[in-house]
Amino acid sequence: MPRVSTSRDDAPAYLIRYENRRAAALVEPGPDPDEPDFVARARARATERALAELDQAGSPPGRTEAFARATTSPRELQLPESFRRRMAANSDVRLIRHGQTQGYISDGGLTPLGRWQAHRKGQDLARSLKEGMTVRLPHAPTARARETAIAVQEGVLQALSRYGIGDVTVEDPVPAEIFDNFQVWCGGKEMDVTAAFQLYARTLEEHERTSAGDRPGWMLEMHRFFNVEAAAGDPITYWLQQPMHYFEPPIAVVRRHWQGIVQHLSEGPPDLRLYVCGHSGPIRAVAAAAVGHDPGEPNNVEDVRIRVFEDREHAIVTYRGRGVELEIPTAVTASWQ
Repeated sequence: MPRVSTSRDDAPAYLIRYENRRAAALVEPGPDPDEPDFVARARARATERALAELDQAGSPPGRTEAFARATTSPRELQLPESFRRRMAANSDVRLIRHGQTQGYISDGGLTPLGRWQAHRKGQDLARSLKEGMTVRLPHAPTARARETAIAVQEGVLQALSRYGIGDVTVEDPVPAEIFDNFQVWCGGKEMDVTAAFQLYARTLEEHERTSAGDRPGWMLEMHRFFNVEAAAGDPITYWLQQPMHYFEPPIAVVRRHWQGIVQHLSEGPPDLRLYVCGHSGPIRAVAAAAVGHDPGEPNNVEDVRIRVFEDREHAIVTYRGRGVELEIPTAVTASWQ
């Protein structure tokens, strides 16, 4: 029998019919009146490249203009000059979680690894510094946040010397209550959640020993909060999601941190870089309020980056690769705030 060739240059009939239906269905939409000019220019360049690909001798069989346009990458998207100027004038803020700590039962400092983490963080941050900039290092008034800020400062100074970057002012770390951890109302006063646990443990022991009276409401909420951690859960998630009477609400913590950011930038020198060393709860709440969902617990010395525009009313918040532009919440105040 004669051999029959099994090779073919044209596409199968079913594939040709599919491509024809797909090409007929893809109708180029008309111009969007709300679309920015720079996006329209990017689309026009993509169309030109798509048509050019169709004219090439090596163009695949069955290739359509719609398919070529869909596979064209928008890497040449050029932002308008006004937006580039706006981005260039922003102030860089980092909300940095403290390094590895000795524990959370007391106000302990950092472990040797935690100090190394913070020192290395300072070295990494120094690479983006330029002559004439000022670095400010406010920190939450806790031992682990203070030691983190000191180690970050040391890392920045070492890296500036190593990279030969001069004329950069690095201020000494200063405690700032406005960047403190979320507070708990315990026995008539506010205190950091770690200090509140110590009071809770002492008061609980006294109640169990003397059986004197009922436990106050703040102890019940503290009991629930720390039971989550004892059960290998995430107490910060519980705080973010569960309304509580005696714990500072997450959104109040977010507004407090934004107030501190705007205050430091407004009072500080030009080209200020603000590196705030604090705690995971507030940092996570700021990120969650910006992106619209809980993005997860920051690792030790991981940061949320905030670029505040010159008007001090708008900013871009970036965390774990996702950025969102927002109106700074302290720019407006509702009746309940």
